[in-house]
This record gives sequence, structure tokens and C-alpha cells, in this order.
Amino acid sequence: MDESVMEGLKSVKGYLGGAINNYTGECLVCDAEKLSGDLEQTSATFNDIFRDSHKISKGLKLGETEIMEIHTSKAVILMGCSGEDSRVHLHIFAILIKMEM
Repeated sequence: MDESVMEGLKSVKGYLGGAINNYTGECLVCDAEKLSGDLEQTSATFNDIFRDSHKISKGLKLGETEIMEIHTSKAVILMGCSGEDSRVHLHIFAILIKMEM
């Protein structure tokens, strides 16, 4: 996977970092220049949360999870799925600084 995939995300105001994982949790692309900690490891945990959400929402006959949003006191973590039935099933994670309104 080409790292240029992250370029669009990097241009978003408040962007702190992001990653793209395959369905099994392997980190394919990671950008953590503005973050402390190990985003590659953390993205694997986010990936597990996303997979659990897929299982739970499908078990409730609600369909697969497409987008998840986690709010912390300092940031928003967005997680998106390419779709379980897509040719390549990927999860993308973006971490953005929480903006005051």
C-alpha cells in the first residue's frame, strides 16, 4: 500500500495521525508523527474493537458497522470500514484534535 493514501487525511485541520489496517489487524500504513505512543500497536486494538462491532451489529440484524467514532477529552478517533464484502476489507483510523465550538 502506498503511503500517499494518507495525504488526504493529513490535510484535514486538526489531524494528528492515522492508520490503515487489513481485517486481521496488520497495519499497512501508519502516520504518527504528531502523536506519542505506538499508533501501529494501538491501531491493532482499534481494529479488534471494529471487528467486535461488526459481529455484534450483525448479530442484532443491524448490518455491518461502517463508521465508529470515539470521543476523548482531547481528541476524536474516527474509524471507517471499506466493507466486509469489498474486494479488500480494510479499516482506516484517523485521530483528530478535539476542536472547541
